[in-house]
Amino acid sequence: MERIKLEMKKIEIEFPGVKALKGVDFETVGGQVHALVGANGAGKSTLMKVLAGDNTHYAGQIVIDGKNVEIRSPKDAKHLGIEIVYQEVDTALIPYLSVAENVMFNRMVNDMKGRFLVDWRKMRLESQEVLKKLRVELDPDAIVGDLTLAQKQMVLIARCMAGECRMLILDEPTAPLSNAETEDLFRVVRGLSADGVAVVFISHRLNELYEICDTITIMRDGRNVVRMPLTK
Repeated sequence: MERIKLEMKKIEIEFPGVKALKGVDFETVGGQVHALVGANGAGKSTLMKVLAGDNTHYAGQIVIDGKNVEIRSPKDAKHLGIEIVYQEVDTALIPYLSVAENVMFNRMVNDMKGRFLVDWRKMRLESQEVLKKLRVELDPDAIVGDLTLAQKQMVLIARCMAGECRMLILDEPTAPLSNAETEDLFRVVRGLSADGVAVVFISHRLNELYEICDTITIMRDGRNVVRMPLTK
C-alpha cells in the first residue's frame, strides 16, 4: 500500500459562539508517528475530527498525495484510508457481538451488496488474520462486552486495519490504560508505523510522546504554534 502524504492548509471551523480552529496547518506522512498536543480546548480533537469526517463544516484545504480532497462525512474519510479511534471505545463497539464480528463489522456491512447471508467462517478467519498481523492475542469468538477496556481498544484498531487504513488517529488512547497495557499499545503502533501507516497520537503525557513519536505539533487557542522532530 502506498504511503499517504497529508497536508491540511488554513483549516478553520466555527461553532456557535466560538471559533475553534483559526487557520491551522498540519502535515504528516506514512510511516510517521506524529504527536498532536495542547491544552484542553486547543483544537486538537477538533482538527482530527475534520480528517475523520465528523466536523464537516470546515473551511480550508486538505491535500492527500498531491490532490485536493473534500472530507464531508466519515465515509469520505474511510474511502481515503483515514480512520480514528476515540477514547470512548464502548460507544463504537457492539457489546453483544463477538470480537470477529466487531473487527469485520465495517467490511461485513459494506460488502453485503444486496446479499442476506454472511459467510461466518470466512469472517472469523479474516478477523484472525488481522489480529495476527497486529500480534494481538484475542479469541475471535469472545463477546466484546466481556473484554477489558484495553482489549476493546485493540478490537477497534483491528477494525480500522481490516479496511484500507493508511492513516490512524488515536485520540488520548493511553488515558485509561495501565503501564503494561500502554506498552502493548505502543508495540502495535510501532508495527503499524513500520508497515507505512501514518499514526497521529493525541496525548497530554509528554513522556509517552518522546517514547513513541517521531514528530510533534503543538496547538494553542485554535492555532498550531510549533512543529518539530522529536529526539529520542
